[in-house]
Amino acid sequence: MNNYHIYRNKQDIGKRIRYLHSEEPLSIALIASIGDEVLSEAISYYETTFSSPIYVLLYEELGKITELRLEFPSVSFIVFTQPVSVGAMVNVLANECYTTYFFVTRSDLRVTQFEYSSILDQFNKNPKPALVTPCIVNKGNESIPVVQVPRIEKHLIDPIPFFPDKEKEATLYPYLGLGVYERALFQRLRGFDELIQGEYWQFLDFGIRCWLFGYSIFTLSFMQVQFPYRQLIIENRSETEGVKRVLTKALGVRQVNGKNYIKKIGSYTDKGYMKHEMNKRLALYKCDFFELMNDWVPPTVEELE
Repeated sequence: MNNYHIYRNKQDIGKRIRYLHSEEPLSIALIASIGDEVLSEAISYYETTFSSPIYVLLYEELGKITELRLEFPSVSFIVFTQPVSVGAMVNVLANECYTTYFFVTRSDLRVTQFEYSSILDQFNKNPKPALVTPCIVNKGNESIPVVQVPRIEKHLIDPIPFFPDKEKEATLYPYLGLGVYERALFQRLRGFDELIQGEYWQFLDFGIRCWLFGYSIFTLSFMQVQFPYRQLIIENRSETEGVKRVLTKALGVRQVNGKNYIKKIGSYTDKGYMKHEMNKRLALYKCDFFELMNDWVPPTVEELE
């Protein structure tokens, strides 16, 4: 992708490359919300809350970049010349930041709990997660059902949302794309698929690939963010361009006695992906989606009706 420009902060870049891993393993990826008129307030908040390097990702019409750079000389800005998905922004961030991990958050969110050492320690445990995601509360401090349990409904993958009820809860994908990612693993997993339209489907696709390729995703009670100005947070799960690609990657492989087989999934088969890409990925599957569903242990908290 070449439709962006990066304005790095005033620190010496060479020094950052040499010392960043030993001094600061985490970057903050602050995504400017569409129509956000209080971006400066959000940047100031995150700059005060975290000592980590901050990257603000925004579409150039959302903010006055010259003024922002003058106001926040220690912050880096990745500015896109046209609107792109959150997934596309995160892919660019993973290429441009130097840290081992990065935390994806939004300018309309505030962090209410972030146990730094405990969060990063999760990546040294078995099973190894590809990322860990936060609990989310609304402006009334009410919990959002962010834990997603795999389900197939009418030939579509339609996860069931649950409220988290444990310190560490398995979830199918990163809700709204939020969470702490291990950068190198994110890139080995090929990041978010930009051929898929719709951010929900991009997040779902990435999460499914993590699980089927042998990596976990957990929601942590000791990482929590809040929408201070919003009561309702709704995902757009409507079908869009690329849904067949998601379903083919997720359901087009069946595992029998430890061996992987390609299987067409009827009218939802992405023939192009099946023909040109599936064989290259076949050996990466550690299980199939049906096995994942059967083995999944959902939370005990009642699902969202």
